[in-house]
Amino acid sequence: MLPAKRRQYIMEELYTNQNVVVADLAEQMQVTPMTIRRDIELLEQSGLLEKTHGGAVLAESSLKEVTYRQRKTVCYEEKSAIAKAAAKLVKRGMCIYLDAGTTNYELARILARQNHTLLTIVTNDLAIAQALMNVSNYKVIVLGGMVDPASESVCGIHAANMAAAFHYDICFVGTQAITPEWQVMTVNADKILLKQNYLKAASLKVLLADSTKFGKYKIYNICSALDFDMIISGKIFESTQLQALTDGGVKVVKV
Repeated sequence: MLPAKRRQYIMEELYTNQNVVVADLAEQMQVTPMTIRRDIELLEQSGLLEKTHGGAVLAESSLKEVTYRQRKTVCYEEKSAIAKAAAKLVKRGMCIYLDAGTTNYELARILARQNHTLLTIVTNDLAIAQALMNVSNYKVIVLGGMVDPASESVCGIHAANMAAAFHYDICFVGTQAITPEWQVMTVNADKILLKQNYLKAASLKVLLADSTKFGKYKIYNICSALDFDMIISGKIFESTQLQALTDGGVKVVKV
């Protein structure tokens, strides 16, 4: 396995389990423990994890998020599959909102290739705006306000007020954490009103969440996952979880 693939595997295991053991990783990837230790050291230098005795834990916490650039390689295949499923919902003439995040960035890349007619895209994500700004048939609107370096996006009261000025046919929303009680949470208080405002302004609310986002807590609550019309994810839900979502009126699309 190539070094980059090994490190991606380590990060995906961390996002799923919150901790990893060197001996287990070495056995799973059929390499020496020393190789895994070197990978862990490099990942720690990048601020992605913290070494422990015999393993590592995720650097992320309920008060801290991993940066946009660090998240881009985690669960890439699942995020791409989620984005492909989400893209099928987009039709000509729509006004859609793309929330900041790496899964929505993959969705933006697909939309750039599809080049729908008369599509209006509102976003607070700087990378998404850049990916779409040269598509001839698209009108791209970037919210104004305070730039958050960690997420490379715009947030705060000015962005929240501007987001409320539109009506969206579809709002594609990302998240940092979904608790076992279905609360959608964030570490950044400046994102709360922004997210709440564009959710209120959308006809169809779609939550894009890879499997690592479930069962986590952050410090601030945004809304309930049951407030969404649809969740697109690679997560395999237990029957009771799936029933709770269905009873709440949420359509689950498994990728």
